[in-house]
Amino acid sequence: MEDTSTDPAARRSPDRLAPVVESGPPARRPRPPPPHAPSSHQARVFAFVREGRGHAVVQATAGSGKTTTLVQVAGMLPRENRACFLAFNRSTVAELRQRLPAHVEATTVHALGRRILLDTRPRLGKTLPRRPGEPDEDKYRQLAAELVRRRGDDLGVARESTDAVARYLARLAHFARLDLTPPRSPTAVDRLVRRYGLEPVVVGRQRQQVHALLPDLLRAGAEAGTAGLVDFTDMLYLPNVLDLPGPRYDVVCVDEAQDLSRAALALVMRLLSPGAGGIFVGDARQAIYGFAGADERSLQRIAHRTSAISLPLSRSFRCPQRHVTLARRFSPEMEAAPGAALGTLRTIAEARLHRHVRPGDLVLSRTNAPLVNACLRLARAGVPARVLGLELVASVRALADRLLPPDDLRFARPMVRTAAREEARRIEVRLLTSPAMAASLRDAADDHEALDILLAALESRHLRPTRQQFDQLVTELFGGTSGVLLSTIHKAKGREAERVFLLRPEELALHGAATLDSQPRSHDPVAGPDATSASGSSERNVLFVALTRARAELVLVERQPGAIERRLRLAAAAPQQGADSVLDPLVRDWNAVLRMAAVMARART
Repeated sequence: MEDTSTDPAARRSPDRLAPVVESGPPARRPRPPPPHAPSSHQARVFAFVREGRGHAVVQATAGSGKTTTLVQVAGMLPRENRACFLAFNRSTVAELRQRLPAHVEATTVHALGRRILLDTRPRLGKTLPRRPGEPDEDKYRQLAAELVRRRGDDLGVARESTDAVARYLARLAHFARLDLTPPRSPTAVDRLVRRYGLEPVVVGRQRQQVHALLPDLLRAGAEAGTAGLVDFTDMLYLPNVLDLPGPRYDVVCVDEAQDLSRAALALVMRLLSPGAGGIFVGDARQAIYGFAGADERSLQRIAHRTSAISLPLSRSFRCPQRHVTLARRFSPEMEAAPGAALGTLRTIAEARLHRHVRPGDLVLSRTNAPLVNACLRLARAGVPARVLGLELVASVRALADRLLPPDDLRFARPMVRTAAREEARRIEVRLLTSPAMAASLRDAADDHEALDILLAALESRHLRPTRQQFDQLVTELFGGTSGVLLSTIHKAKGREAERVFLLRPEELALHGAATLDSQPRSHDPVAGPDATSASGSSERNVLFVALTRARAELVLVERQPGAIERRLRLAAAAPQQGADSVLDPLVRDWNAVLRMAAVMARART
């Protein structure tokens, strides 16, 4: 994901060798697909595989059965051909390995990059560990700290600010590697800062001096990487910047291709032998990880670079008809499967959530804070629940280790409440002028409240509660594998449930989809007016993901009863007639979704 060139070759050093090209034997014609009646969309994918030529982007909507389709595609491939299926997380890879034929390889993109680094150690002239330890995610902070310490006097950075500057520089290096940004271009680096909303700890000329350390930091990181010290981003970045050859395949299939960073896409492109076929499966409507380094135009970029044909999988076998009607506001090409259930919608108040949820339900929120509060309320009501992706169990236990006595906990609750007030005062003093103060206060309050609720529950069960009983209760209420799952919409992508509860829908899309930066990337053939934005259309995609997780019922959970109606009434009462027509398109579309959902909720049939 570079700023001035999408070709990693443009960044090669003169002393680097050219990549090894392996032509290999010509691909043989694949076997016919399994004997079943595929949909018309699946039939087109199978026909493309039969041809065995070129590349394809499979536009797979939510619930379209893409994994099943990919498994069937794998079954069509002849055993003589080398095939690789790439995914982004180990759980998906584990599922694929269970379902794919034995001759088809499945791995993560990061694991592939690590393998390339290991396999090319003789060429690098280094002795890399055959079994390296876990990646060191603190690598670039440590390297940056050393750089800042060495040049601190020239930079004018105070000794007490060294760590903060090093952390900023390491984060800048993280996104520069994902984007393949030219580190010597001040314009490109400044654009990177805006794109990801990075907060520089220095300003003015000093900021540019810190940015000028980026090339040296990346060079030091590459040198450490050739000696075996890497972090996860290095696994994508170093094979490109060091121009390392990778294994070659006859067929490469990439799942969730809309989430590829530019570094990941460049790595994938190294796998394609001359005459090989690439199948890139994804959905531009579900591209929601731009803030984390994904290239929101990944599918467009793939099509441009490979001249791939587009094959739709636009029929959802997950979503009921009514839910598809709502989701089509954000994905007009989506359609319900023949015979799909009608589906139901309901509206409830957040205070009554515990009366409606049951094990197996999925509760979604745009942000983490409402999830923590909901989880605590469910815990108070005795409903088993856990928050996906939050280290709630670890943070509560760490707080307990600091505050609770080792045995008798009968008098611990007053101590926790006092500690909560003291912690809030400390945060206010330390972060008085920082924008992070509100979030830090909220997180500390959540942890202390969780601890207080657990102690209250423990007192109701035992006359003389102990620390061992406390640890058991923490696992039961927050760390289990069953019960109600609470998740941000982002982390829920790829998940589904019979019933889905969406928290505070009246607070979504209130400010439209404003971009962080409107300057297009130079020399970028697929850049649009908001190509540097880490949000762009992603907020629309977040809403689309939220509407497409339920297999049967979607429940809108208002913060207060009537909140949705009040939002729509205020929109209708705006100064101009037909106020929605002059609102931001995202606000207008979400208002339309809420209106349709209200009608569907009243229908109940």
